[in-house]
Amino acid sequence: MANEVRHLPPWMTEPVINKTKEFVQFKGEIKQCLYPNILASYAEEILTKIESSKVHEVVYGFDMEWPVTFNRKSKKTALIQICTDHSTCYLFHVYHIIKLPSIFVNLINHPRVRWSGVYIKNDFLKLGRDFNIDVSAAVSHIIDLGTYTNKVLDFDSSIIWSMANLVQRLLKKDVNKDVNIRISRWDNTNLDQNQRMYAATDAYISLILFEHLKRFDTDDELQIN
Repeated sequence: MANEVRHLPPWMTEPVINKTKEFVQFKGEIKQCLYPNILASYAEEILTKIESSKVHEVVYGFDMEWPVTFNRKSKKTALIQICTDHSTCYLFHVYHIIKLPSIFVNLINHPRVRWSGVYIKNDFLKLGRDFNIDVSAAVSHIIDLGTYTNKVLDFDSSIIWSMANLVQRLLKKDVNKDVNIRISRWDNTNLDQNQRMYAATDAYISLILFEHLKRFDTDDELQIN
C-alpha cells in the first residue's frame, strides 16, 4: 500500500558504498572435473553428504557458465558449479561430455536438495535441453534469491535483483564481474585460476546470500521458485 511504513533491519538502511572493491571471494577447496567417471564420483560424494545430513533439506549454491556468442544461438552448457558449504565448491566441466552420468542427474533432482541462485530456473531448463534430461524436480526445488529477497524483506514482488545488487545491498560488498572473465572461453577445459575463482565464487555467493536472508525469514516452509 502507498502509505504503508516498512520497518527495515539496520543493515538494509545503511548506505551502500559504490565501488568498495571489497570483493566477495570463495576461499575454500575447488574440486574440478572433466570426465564422466570423476563427475559420477563427485556426485556420489555430494549424495553421501546429503544422506548424512541431519536436516530434512539441504541448500546448495548453484550456477552455470557457457560460451558467449554474439548471435541468437546459445552454445552448450560448459560448466556447472555447486557450492555445498563454505569450504567446498565443485566445478563440473561438461562441455565435451555427451551424456551426463545418471547419478549426477539423480543429484540434480534429489528431493532433499534446494538449489539457491539468481535466475537459475533458466539455467536448469537449458541444462535439460542441452543434455536431454528431465530437470522438473530440480526446477521445483529452486530458491530464486531475487524472489526470496522480496518475500523476506516485504518488497514489491516486481523488483528485479541482480547478484551484484544483492551482494551490495545485503552484504555491503562487491562481486567481481570482470567482463573479460564473464565472456571468456568456458568451453576450454584448461580453465585458468581467474575463471575457476569466478565460477566458484558465484556459486558460493548463491549459498551465502540465502544463509543471510534465512535469518530474517519467519516462514519455515520454503516455496521460492
